Amino acid sequence: MLDRLKAEYTQLQRPDFLWHYLLQSFATMGRASGWHGLIGNKSNYNKLRFDVLVELRPAARQSQVEATCRAAKIRMPSIKAGYILRCFEQVQKLGGVEAARATLLAQTGREGKITFLKSFRGIGDKYARNIMMDVYHPDFRQSIAVDARIKALSEKLGLSFASYAAHEAFYLEVAAEAELNGWELDRLIFNFQDEFLAAAGD
Repeated sequence: MLDRLKAEYTQLQRPDFLWHYLLQSFATMGRASGWHGLIGNKSNYNKLRFDVLVELRPAARQSQVEATCRAAKIRMPSIKAGYILRCFEQVQKLGGVEAARATLLAQTGREGKITFLKSFRGIGDKYARNIMMDVYHPDFRQSIAVDARIKALSEKLGLSFASYAAHEAFYLEVAAEAELNGWELDRLIFNFQDEFLAAAGD
């Protein structure tokens, strides 16, 4: 399974890489099943392609984004529509999807890319990591995307952390002890949460 997920590295070559993964982030934010309604549903996805939205007047663009978010049944569709529209404006100012991708990849190291991604409306610490982790980017292989699953595991273990950075650092130490990189532990917890929670209960 880890080898299959690592093969997603090829997605980094998509000209619309950043736009696609911004949409995927908003689709899954708060509920992973949102992927099926927006990304997996090609009719909905095609309505939010950058090249489609750029051809619309602002009012029509806003209407299409809002209607598609509702049709996709993602969580908080109005808020997510606002995020998408603001991200569209930012990508447009950067010169389009290919220029935005190039700007992201030109950022120095992990922290530079995180800072850049967090400049997009709706993208915080977790998704600034997850976007790059989804494609197994070399700068993000020692990273943990602290999400609800990891928080649930920490709670089960009786752990609490003062900051995102401290939470991430703990699991990076766990990964090192298990002779894994952070990305591998993160994806294992995401895909096998029940097993981890059962072990924590023991």
